Amino acid sequence: MAEEDLDTLRERIRELDLHLVALVAERVGLARQVGELKRLQKRATVDYAQERVVLERARAAAAQRGLDPAVAEDLLAGLIRASVTAQDADSLRLAAVGAGKSAVVVGGAGRMGRWFARFLSAQGYTTGSLDPAAAPEENDWAHQALPAAELVVCSTPPAATAALYADWVRKPPAGVVVDIASIKTPLLEPIRALQRAGGRVASIHPMFGPSIFLLRDADLVICDTGDREAAAAVERLFQPTTAHLVHLPLADHDRVMADLLSLAHATAIAFALTLPETEHPVRSTTFQALESLAAAVVRESPDVYYEIQTMNPHSAEALERLRSALDRIVGAVAARDAGGFRALLEEGQRRTVVERPSRPAAT
Repeated sequence: MAEEDLDTLRERIRELDLHLVALVAERVGLARQVGELKRLQKRATVDYAQERVVLERARAAAAQRGLDPAVAEDLLAGLIRASVTAQDADSLRLAAVGAGKSAVVVGGAGRMGRWFARFLSAQGYTTGSLDPAAAPEENDWAHQALPAAELVVCSTPPAATAALYADWVRKPPAGVVVDIASIKTPLLEPIRALQRAGGRVASIHPMFGPSIFLLRDADLVICDTGDREAAAAVERLFQPTTAHLVHLPLADHDRVMADLLSLAHATAIAFALTLPETEHPVRSTTFQALESLAAAVVRESPDVYYEIQTMNPHSAEALERLRSALDRIVGAVAARDAGGFRALLEEGQRRTVVERPSRPAAT
């Protein structure tokens, strides 16, 4: 092929790329109009049935044109995510839950603290961070605002949050105080003490990390502290979003998290520790998936993950189940017990969910 022909083709690709971007912008704009109509009709932002129609239509159109249907599905899935993200942002802005109100994020210079600061600002709150790493003027504002702020978010480790609550018992903040701790056991008595002193206390656990932009299918646990008004105030922050809100008794939280966090983290860390020192020249899809997961876990904060393992009283039982499962696998392999090994996989099939069922945006 002549050099000029190559340049011509590349120029045509460039034009198509720009046209695709323009079409995506137009599509997202139309999706925002759809979101506006849904809000007027009080309908959920996410419509799983309609999404399925869109994806199946894309796959069929791709097949007719000789294109891999998976390529079209991935493309449309990305467009759906962009559309829902835009609709979520509009819903937060228009809901204006925090209009005319102030919020202080204690530990606001941390990654989750910064996420909450952005999230609250998007809802109209005047927001500031109280954190040694924050700017001096912001800390000054937060110190002055905290006593009367409508919302105080504690994005601090459980022990630090417990110490804050103990200090605030003398004069509780006037607004709703809410922690986002991954472990609740160290906070059980401090929460009660602050409530006895007149504090309005809620407790939540975002089951997502600070890198998330789209809350669709992200779980947010709202723990029952016995203060319905405080819980409702926090829940209203997320009602305009597509987050899945799950209510749990405060005392049950750590038992559930022993599986969702302690067990999951330990499994990933153990896999990372068993990897060979030198990389293999080939890698299976299963290996790559597990390695990617393990790599993400071991790069998280060791202090936070240590707290999750040691401060949760249910962690030891979860880790013992992990040890027992590995022993059963080793035993079946050592005994060359094909039937026993098959039984292990069948038991695993019963315990795992292959595909998460569709569910409403909030409950």
